[in-house]
Amino acid sequence: MTFGRRDLLASLAVGWFADQVLPDHPHITGALVGASHRVGHRLRLPLPSPDGEPPERAEVVVVGSGVSGLTAAWRLREAGLSARVLELEPFLGGTSTWGEEGAVMHPWGAHYLPVPEPEARPVARLLEALGVITGWDAGGRPIFRDELLCHAPEERLFFRGAWHGGLLPWDRLDTGERAEVSRFIAQVGELQNALGNDGRRGFTIPLSQASRDPRFTDLDRTSMAAWLDGEGYRSRFLRWFVEYGTRDDFGADLSECSAWAGLHYFAARTLETEQLSGSRYLVWPEGNGWLVRQLLARLTEPPRSGALVLSVQAEGDGVMVRYLDLASDRVRRIAARGAILAVPGFVATRLVSGSAAQRLLRRESSPWLVANLHVARPPGETWDSVLYDSPGLGYVDAGHQGSPLETRTVLTYFRAYGAAEPAATRAMLLERSWADHASAALADLGQADPRLVDDTRRIDVMLWGHAMPRPTPGFLAVRDQADQPMIDARVAWGHVDQTGYAIFEEATDRGVRAAEALAEALGVRSGESWV
Repeated sequence: MTFGRRDLLASLAVGWFADQVLPDHPHITGALVGASHRVGHRLRLPLPSPDGEPPERAEVVVVGSGVSGLTAAWRLREAGLSARVLELEPFLGGTSTWGEEGAVMHPWGAHYLPVPEPEARPVARLLEALGVITGWDAGGRPIFRDELLCHAPEERLFFRGAWHGGLLPWDRLDTGERAEVSRFIAQVGELQNALGNDGRRGFTIPLSQASRDPRFTDLDRTSMAAWLDGEGYRSRFLRWFVEYGTRDDFGADLSECSAWAGLHYFAARTLETEQLSGSRYLVWPEGNGWLVRQLLARLTEPPRSGALVLSVQAEGDGVMVRYLDLASDRVRRIAARGAILAVPGFVATRLVSGSAAQRLLRRESSPWLVANLHVARPPGETWDSVLYDSPGLGYVDAGHQGSPLETRTVLTYFRAYGAAEPAATRAMLLERSWADHASAALADLGQADPRLVDDTRRIDVMLWGHAMPRPTPGFLAVRDQADQPMIDARVAWGHVDQTGYAIFEEATDRGVRAAEALAEALGVRSGESWV
């Protein structure tokens, strides 16, 4: 395994911190929680034959309970088809899952939803159905429930020994740094309004609605690091600022991220209304887990967790789904009219065969670590705290929307591993203990808050081995191949791997597209398309 300088320093810090701090603070407890990494790997091993019982019956089987799968099930229900959702993990929602123990609910992954762009029609439909969008103004723009918009939308940045409001501490930047930041912001502003020769915006969400003008798509041929070099951006601060964005949305360092994707992060969101002048983020204590909970409430039947799907194959005029029931360690079958694979490409290719498997993409994916720190401390008013030049992405306060603010809360810490060789990084993460990971998180945050060790009562850690596809240079080149949801006569694929871009709007778009395509294949009229 090879690691960069930052990883080496982090490893050294882990060892020192575990030896010097945790033994002196026995009040800090916790555990490694979450994803069943080793159970999922059973797909690579020989498995038992079906138990011989008659197959269960279902209209549609949806494999995966992440946002794409739950959105697909919701769309199927609206089309008049019931869906049975199968999930490997004991929890639901994929990287939008949440925790409920402690002083306040908290996210285990996606922790907010930016207000959707007009092109993200499935998300707008969902938010309207949930009462998050309460109406539309004269210009056809959404009106949101005020209490769901973030109360403190501006981040704070720990920079050169002190906290500053926002991610751009202008008064602490030198003349050259300010000039580069100003020039970059001006370039992004031009891209936000730029249209391609097809009349579409160059950068928008979802990606299916973005322009395919080579003026924009040619940016995908190089990395964000190379683009910054070519534009003459040299300052350490500006490059950190841009990389914070690429790590935040893609789990990718500058050299691992497509220039198109890196610029899309800054240029794609343009919705402006008077209401949104103060905040553009929809937030809940449990993050996007709130949206998952609402989708779960709209299913035709409860999802089945602890189900490791083994294969999805055509049989007769439908499909046969084989899965391992982890509770009984028995292989069971479901005969269905059709199926939707709402799982990454590297998983889906193990479930189907022949031409169906050839229609799937296998993208590189980024590992993440999320740690929830249960703390007792004076109330704070900042939602998002970021540390300059830190290996992590900072933390959010799950209790910041409370009124009044409580003295006990949960701080959710995020770290994306964005360098090359993600497989080696995954192996390293799995080898380390809870004490290693908890210590590393405390060491990182302790740079800005030395009292955090004393304030913390519990740290739980979630490892996401394949948190999101990584949009490396060239990721757009295979977009056309993945745009078609149907991979077999009665099997559809709906997942963010299709576009290589893991955000809520993309997951929703892919889930809806898969559901509508499958409904049509089954001869069911789903009405006007939601996309």
